[in-house]
Amino acid sequence: MNILLQKLTAYKKKYYRNLLIRGLLLGGSLILTTYLIVNTAEFFGRFNPIMRAGLLFTFLGITGYVLYQYIIDPVLKLNNISKPISNEEAARQIGKYFTNIDDKLLNTIQLQSLSTSQNQLLLASIDQRTQQLSLIPFTDAVDISQNRRYLRYIVPPALIILLILARFPKFFTDSSQRIVNFRKVYLPEAPFSFELKNKNLDVFKNEDLTVTLHLEGNSLPETVYLYTNGRKQKMTAIDARNFSFTFNKIQKAFDFHFEAADFQSNGYEVHLIPRPSLEIFSAKLKYPTYLKRTDEILNNVGNLLVPEGTQIQWEFKSADTDSLLVTFGNASNPTVAEQPSEETFLFSTKATKSENYQVKLKNRFGFNKEDINYFLDVIPDQYPKITLESFKDTTLFNYLVFGGNIADDYGFSKLAIVYSVIPADEENKSQHTGTIPLNLQANQTIQNYYHQWSLEKLQLAPGDKIQYYVQVWDNDGVNGPKAAKSQVFTFAIPNDKQLEDNQEQLSKQTSSKISSALTKASRLKKEINTLEDRLKTKKQLDFQDKKQIEEVLKKRQELNAELEKLQEQMKSLNQQQNRFSETNPQLMEKMDQLQKLMNNLLDEETKKLYEELEKLLETNKNNFNLLDKLSQKENTLEKEIERALEMFKQLQFEQKIDKQINDLKELAKEQQKLAEKTEDTKNNNTNDSQQKEQKELEKKQQDLNEKFEEQKQNLEELKEMDKELEQPTGLEQMDQDGQKEKDISEKQKQSLDQLQNNQNKKASQNQKDAAQKMEQMAKEMEQMQGGMEMEQNQENLDDLRDILENLITLSFDQEKLMKDFRNVNLSDPRFPKLAQEQLKLKDDAKIIEDSLYSLAKRVFQLESFVTREVTEMKQHMDESTRGIKERRLSLATGQQQLAMTSMNNLALMLNDALKQMQEQMKNAKAGKGKPKPNKKPQPGMSELQQQLNKQIQDLKQGGKSGRQLSEELAKMAAQQEMIRKALQQMEKSRNEKGEKPGGMEDLLKKMEETEKDLVNKNLSQDMLKRNQDIVTRLLEAEKSQRERDEDEQRKAEQAKDVKPSVPPAFEQYIKNKEKQIELLKTIPPALSPYYRKEVDEYFKKLGDSTK
Repeated sequence: MNILLQKLTAYKKKYYRNLLIRGLLLGGSLILTTYLIVNTAEFFGRFNPIMRAGLLFTFLGITGYVLYQYIIDPVLKLNNISKPISNEEAARQIGKYFTNIDDKLLNTIQLQSLSTSQNQLLLASIDQRTQQLSLIPFTDAVDISQNRRYLRYIVPPALIILLILARFPKFFTDSSQRIVNFRKVYLPEAPFSFELKNKNLDVFKNEDLTVTLHLEGNSLPETVYLYTNGRKQKMTAIDARNFSFTFNKIQKAFDFHFEAADFQSNGYEVHLIPRPSLEIFSAKLKYPTYLKRTDEILNNVGNLLVPEGTQIQWEFKSADTDSLLVTFGNASNPTVAEQPSEETFLFSTKATKSENYQVKLKNRFGFNKEDINYFLDVIPDQYPKITLESFKDTTLFNYLVFGGNIADDYGFSKLAIVYSVIPADEENKSQHTGTIPLNLQANQTIQNYYHQWSLEKLQLAPGDKIQYYVQVWDNDGVNGPKAAKSQVFTFAIPNDKQLEDNQEQLSKQTSSKISSALTKASRLKKEINTLEDRLKTKKQLDFQDKKQIEEVLKKRQELNAELEKLQEQMKSLNQQQNRFSETNPQLMEKMDQLQKLMNNLLDEETKKLYEELEKLLETNKNNFNLLDKLSQKENTLEKEIERALEMFKQLQFEQKIDKQINDLKELAKEQQKLAEKTEDTKNNNTNDSQQKEQKELEKKQQDLNEKFEEQKQNLEELKEMDKELEQPTGLEQMDQDGQKEKDISEKQKQSLDQLQNNQNKKASQNQKDAAQKMEQMAKEMEQMQGGMEMEQNQENLDDLRDILENLITLSFDQEKLMKDFRNVNLSDPRFPKLAQEQLKLKDDAKIIEDSLYSLAKRVFQLESFVTREVTEMKQHMDESTRGIKERRLSLATGQQQLAMTSMNNLALMLNDALKQMQEQMKNAKAGKGKPKPNKKPQPGMSELQQQLNKQIQDLKQGGKSGRQLSEELAKMAAQQEMIRKALQQMEKSRNEKGEKPGGMEDLLKKMEETEKDLVNKNLSQDMLKRNQDIVTRLLEAEKSQRERDEDEQRKAEQAKDVKPSVPPAFEQYIKNKEKQIELLKTIPPALSPYYRKEVDEYFKKLGDSTK
């Protein structure tokens, strides 16, 4: 049975293969015939697009049917893809072809489908039939050769098509093209051709499109039209063959064609394509941290101005964009921006330099139309700027005060002084450098600075130099801090010679200014006296009187200003001498006393008197007593200035002679050292080293010779200064013939000549002789100075003792006369005699006054209030005399009492000065002419009060009476008054310093009560008890003061950076700088950089205007 099935399958395949061959022939015949008919119809019919579409789709329908029916279906069944004919149908077809089989094959197949394994008889029948039929070839039933008859259908159309193709191919190509492109309008063929030059009709929206037409042919039209959207538009002729037309601002796609001479071109379609465009963009600016600026976002701002180091992130919003390119500067390769989402692009960079940048947008059709170009302007962090103004302390050379301006675009990180100390003695000292940090406001872009630099820690010696400048660093967080420095300044400490010359010049200037002040004071006194005489008989002031008073006030103000400058100059001179000269303690004490005298020239009482004089200009009333007081004050001032001048000359003389002695001693030491070195130096000059050493010896000896010549000149100047003193010391008598100086000069000259002749041994001996004579000369000057000083001191002591005795006598005489006046009346015949005695006492007082003023010029121990007390005494005696003349006994006796009090005060002061001079002379003798630096401490007020209390107690118990008792009581009253005034002065000083008052008002009142009791000879037990209370209170006050002093001292020791006092010349500069800094501190920190800079500039100009 399997054999039959295989043979049936072979039959089916041959059957369908035969059908396929037949289908190819018949199908090909139908397709070619249809194509020939359709093509021929279109070729001759030149149908419109609709008909061409009908022909095309008819041809495609027939072709599709034929292909499926004759080719595809047999192929599918041949390959069993589609269901083929059944075995029964195949058996029938085979039975029809083989007559001997008839229905046998069909029946066998049917039996096979009915048979089962249980029907053995049926199976045997099928096997029998199968064996019979297997001998018949079933495939012979299909005769493939029968398909030859179908060739007559395909060959004719094929031959026709081939013949036409060979002779006239356009018959098929043109027609086929028109059928396939059925939508396209094919016009009748013109004698010329339309050739569109535009290769691409794609255009971006809202842009122009220019189409260019070229005509080709022998007969050309003159005018060409373009048709679009039913509109006819004439094209622009470029030449005879070329035409153009521009479509403006195209918004949508459209078709167009050309027409000329009733001929129409093919149609063309303009396609609208999207162009990439930038909608909006933003730039996020992240500034460097050190700028402390808030980050910003700028919208649609392309040209950027940013600080260097700013991180910039652009965000672009676009349309129809596939990619975005950013190109900086002249870079050949653009950078592609990141695309986090559709139509959004991000690009970041760090601003390092100024350059152009371009943004390009791109899609598959092209780039954006217009270039997007911007400029990135990067502001580099500028170098800081600095100016420096320097003010030098040319008095003590201990200070440098300087300031200036610093400016930067963003701020600062450091400001410092950089200095280098260059020692004068570079052989023994090395140069060293250092820095000192200065305060600044880091975020202030423009600011002032100033610094007070105390040079004491550097321990500069004469001749040393400091080179310094101020350096500032900005806060550049990108490139690192940049520095700028000011110009380099040099501050040189003068050498010894320069210092000496400077002090000499300053001394002369001071002396000249004292003389000038003395002259002005004398003129002022005369003018006041003239004014006093003018106003004696007037009750009211007229215009001329007022003018004269105004002139007096003006001259007094000028004198005050000059005295104030003189005080400062005197102070500077003393400070410089103490700073650079080794002044002995006695001279330093004299300098302090002279300075104190200068400081006391301007007193508050005189100032108040002049204020009252100024008020007279408003009241028009005459005040003779005021002018009299002013006259007395100006007389005192004149005397004190005159005293100051003489004391200054004397002090300068003593300082110079002291320096002369020290210089001679030092010169003698240098000469002795050179002699020893000369003696030890070989002088055979065998090599360059020895020759060099010999030359150095010659040079040093030459220097010593010049120094001694200077000493000789200084000695001559000293002698001239001595002559100018009111009490010369007799220095000109020393070495009158100058033999000693000649001997020393000759020895030095000989030694120099011998050194030049290599006679070192002889030169050394002459050098030693010169050194010995210098030493001897210095000792003689020192002995002479000590002797003259002792002699002068003794003379001054004797004069002071005489003045004191005369003063005490005058006091007693005044007391006796005062009592006599109290016991007489105006009609008493003794009154004129007593008046004469008062005049005689006034003359005696004048002698004491002149003697005291003369002594005060020589004795530094006499305080300035001594001369003022003399003026008070004189004024009271004058008032007493006036009272007697006017027969006003109460006024006369009252002024006599005050005059006596002044006498007693003077006596106490002079007695203290006498004791002090005696103590100094005692110390001077013990020190062989040199005073001891340590003075005996002065007793405190409590100790003085205790001594006074003891004296009162002894006087009460002693039982004295009469004149002796009055003298003792007067002295005690004066002592009590002195203690009270000292306590008042202490309280006044505390108030001026701003300290808390000591609550001494009650104590002062008790002292006044004691004075009254002593004057009234009331030695009661209440007074003694009151005096003991005074001592107790004074002890408590002194204890409190000691505790305060100890506390202040402890605080001072704990202080590490105590700033020394600033020279007065720098105070105004410092105040101006402080004002400028305070102004700059007021700038609000939240201002934007632009406005902050503007405010900085404004405050800088405002600060400069205060200079």
